[in-house]
Amino acid sequence: MELHAKKYLATARTALRGQTNGGIVYILPNIALKIVYLVPLMFIWRLIAGPGASTGVETGLNPGAPSGVEIGMSLTQLLTYTYMHALLTDMLNVHTYMTDWDFDSKSTALFTRPMPVFGQVIARTAGDWAPMLLMFSLPMAIIAPLLGIQIIPRTLWVLPSIILCASLGFAFEFCFFCVTLRVRNVSWLTNVIRTAVISVFSGAVIPFKILPFGMDKWMGYQPFGSLGAAPLSLHVGTANPATIIPMQVFWNVVFWSVAIVWFGRSRERLVSFGG
Repeated sequence: MELHAKKYLATARTALRGQTNGGIVYILPNIALKIVYLVPLMFIWRLIAGPGASTGVETGLNPGAPSGVEIGMSLTQLLTYTYMHALLTDMLNVHTYMTDWDFDSKSTALFTRPMPVFGQVIARTAGDWAPMLLMFSLPMAIIAPLLGIQIIPRTLWVLPSIILCASLGFAFEFCFFCVTLRVRNVSWLTNVIRTAVISVFSGAVIPFKILPFGMDKWMGYQPFGSLGAAPLSLHVGTANPATIIPMQVFWNVVFWSVAIVWFGRSRERLVSFGG
């Protein structure tokens, strides 16, 4: 067990060094992009949930708000939701280097190492997350109270929810990779569609709670709803852990079962295409 753990840790360290070999300065553009994404959204939420908007929540965070368009969340909740998404975006919307396999044959090395492919991909991806978590997420979490952000979650169920969210994200990655093997000549388009679908249906960018026509009642039950929206909703207190956690466990079981079986059957096709 200890030997296996050392292998995964070594893989994660290698990935971390790969992100920083060129120097910290090469990470700064990614940090700038996150800030550029975060600031306009925070401004938009202040306009939407400002004076004249009705939050429709019973948490007491915004009592006495004047009647108007009901958005289902208070300003504090909206700001915290968006802020935490920016800090944890890599874990809430998992993206690995697997989509490059059809182009640079990285899969060859994966099958020559004495480690399971799934474990290698997860360890390497976790290593890739480390620089941004240390250089962006940690400093932003420290200054969050100065910006009026409630960094402390409403429930500790957020922690297992984030783990289940990341786990489901990896399962989706393997499933989408199997799709790219089937449509090899349009793998880039497949990746674009996949990114768009998850962005819309995961609720990471637009909270389900503010969707019209009661859409929030059923959006959380579809598989992508167990990604970003699940831990973020628990963090701000707009969801019930008794509903969120079992749903995440269910979709993890379903999609990991599909991913393991489908990936196993796709190995021959992967090698045939020069993997």
